[in-house]
Amino acid sequence: MLWGRSLGPDGDAVVLLHGLISTGDVFGAGYEQLATDRRLVIPDLLGFGRSLDEQRSAFGADAHLDALDVLAESSGLFDCPRWTLGAHSMGVSLALRWAIRHPDRVVRVVGWGAPIYPSPSAARQQITGSAMAKLFALDTHVAERACAVSCRHRAAAGWLSAVAEPRLPVAIARQVPLHTWPAYRDAVRHLVIDVDWDELVTDCADLEIDVRLVWGAHDRVGDRRHAEHLARDGAGQVDVLDHGDHRLPLTDPGTCISHLTE
Repeated sequence: MLWGRSLGPDGDAVVLLHGLISTGDVFGAGYEQLATDRRLVIPDLLGFGRSLDEQRSAFGADAHLDALDVLAESSGLFDCPRWTLGAHSMGVSLALRWAIRHPDRVVRVVGWGAPIYPSPSAARQQITGSAMAKLFALDTHVAERACAVSCRHRAAAGWLSAVAEPRLPVAIARQVPLHTWPAYRDAVRHLVIDVDWDELVTDCADLEIDVRLVWGAHDRVGDRRHAEHLARDGAGQVDVLDHGDHRLPLTDPGTCISHLTE
């Protein structure tokens, strides 16, 4: 069962999906203006934040989609005829998959900072471009041991995260350890690396689901040239802003809200 915020009246809906080692709180109070005239649903994704599950050992893409469907049922989302999905980073591939599962409901997907690459091998090559990324972004023994220590001492690990990433609000940084190793491992594997972005974006286009991929000017995640190639083939729209980095949904909610409501 997913934890989630559900606000606003019945009618059209916006669902916001967070990225890796994050929670729905990255979409803070500023986003609640979306609930003025539509349903707004913001979950903590399966295995993360308040949806942390220490009993589950596998967190594949289908498990995430099934959990979102259960949340949609319990929150009344299935009573809303038209959905717009907004997603950050890891959440973008999940949003595209969910849109393909529900093409009769999802009309638009907006993705910020999508880790889109031409192939899994290209994604791995990009991730291993720095020593720290190689150690902790891929499912190595070092990452597993670090995650195990973090799980045993989550309160302390949260404060360490706040110190290590002073650009983040303390409350957001302290949520970084709220996951298990299987949740982290499978998210990296199934929602970041082993993703056929060409197929997902093209399938959405074939289903007449509007896809808009947005990057901040200083965001180093994702291959924008490949995304632009897909856009030239009629699959989606690509925008690169003149400001912002990979934290765009957190640092510039006004711009992200405009992407959802244009």
